[in-house]
Amino acid sequence: MHSADTANRKTAGPWVEIDLAALCANFAMLRGAASGAETAAVVKCDAYGLGLAPVAEALATRENCRTFFVAYPEEGAQLRKALATAAPDATIYVFNGPLPDTIGIFNDAQLTPVVNSVAQAREWASRKPGAPCALHVDTGMNRLGAPVEDLAELAALSDLNVNVVMSHLACGADPDDGKNSEQRDTFAQAATLFPNARRSLAASAGALMDASYHFDLTRVGVALYGGSPFDVDDARIKPVATLNAPIVQIREIAPDETVGYGATFTAQKPTRIATAALGYGDGFPTGGSNRAEAAVAGARAKIAGRVSMDLIGLDVTALKTPPQVGETAEFFGQSVPLFEAARACGTVPYELLTGLGGRVDRRYV
Repeated sequence: MHSADTANRKTAGPWVEIDLAALCANFAMLRGAASGAETAAVVKCDAYGLGLAPVAEALATRENCRTFFVAYPEEGAQLRKALATAAPDATIYVFNGPLPDTIGIFNDAQLTPVVNSVAQAREWASRKPGAPCALHVDTGMNRLGAPVEDLAELAALSDLNVNVVMSHLACGADPDDGKNSEQRDTFAQAATLFPNARRSLAASAGALMDASYHFDLTRVGVALYGGSPFDVDDARIKPVATLNAPIVQIREIAPDETVGYGATFTAQKPTRIATAALGYGDGFPTGGSNRAEAAVAGARAKIAGRVSMDLIGLDVTALKTPPQVGETAEFFGQSVPLFEAARACGTVPYELLTGLGGRVDRRYV
C-alpha cells in the first residue's frame, strides 16, 4: 500500500487502513489496566468511524467482549445483527435511552436502555416492567443523566430493574483535575441507593486512571481506536487507523507563486507541490491548512495552502526522494500519530476518526 503501485486500490481516492489486531491489543491493554472490572466496548458512531460490524466482530471473537454500548437504538439493532454469529448473547446498552416510538426497536433487537430521567424510567418501567436497564446519574457533567436529587424517586419505582448505575467524568482528560475525585465520590454515594446494580464510571480515561475509578464495569471508546483520552498522548495505545491518500499531481512553482484557495501559501523559493486526493469532503479538517503534515516517501511534508473539498497540497521540496504521482501520503496513523495530527488540525482524535467520510474506503488489515 505504501508505494506507487495502485494495482490493489479499490478507489482513486483516500482510504483508511484499520488494524484489527491493534484494536484488540488496545482492548486487552485497557482490560489489564482495570483488571478488577469487566471491560465493555463503546462502538457508537459506526465504531468511531471505523466500521461497526468488523470492529464488534473482532472484539467479540478475539477478546470475548460481551458488553457493548451505542448511542441510538438503530445502532443497537445494527450491532445485534452484526453479532448474530459471533456473540448472540451480547448485552447491548443504548446511551440515549428509550422514547415511546423506539420501544419496538428495543424489543426486536433485545437492547437494554440507559435511562436518563424520571420520565424515561417511568416510560420504560410501564412498558417493560421488570426488564433490565441501566441508570445514568449526572454527577456534574450536566449533559445526560438523572440529577442526584431525583435518585430517591427512581429507587422507589417498583417496576424499574436497574442492573447498572453509571456516570461520566467531565474532566477525565486531565487525571489531576479535582473534579474527577468529586464526581467519583458523588457517584459512589449515589450508587448505594441501587445496591443490586453494578457500577460504571470509567470511560477510556477512567480505565487508565487509578483503581478507585474502575468500579465494576468500564466503557472504553477512543483508546480502543488508537486515540489518547488525555490532554497528552499515551504510548500504551497502539495506532489502529492509518489515513492514506494517493498523490495525483506534482507541480513545480516559482518564488511568489501561491497555492490553493485564498492564496494562503506563498512560495519563498522554487517549490515542489504534491497534490493529494483528500479533503474536507472526506473529513480532513480545514484547521490543518498550512499546519498539519503528511508522511510521504519516508519523510514529513507540510500542508501548503488551504485544505479544499477533494484535494490537499503538500510542500515536498525538501524530501530527499522526490515523490511520484501514485505514491501514498499518510495523514495520520503509523508515521504521523493521530494525536499529533489532531492537534495540528486544532481538534481532538475523536473528531478525526468519527469525521471520516463515506468516500474514504475502509480496509481491514
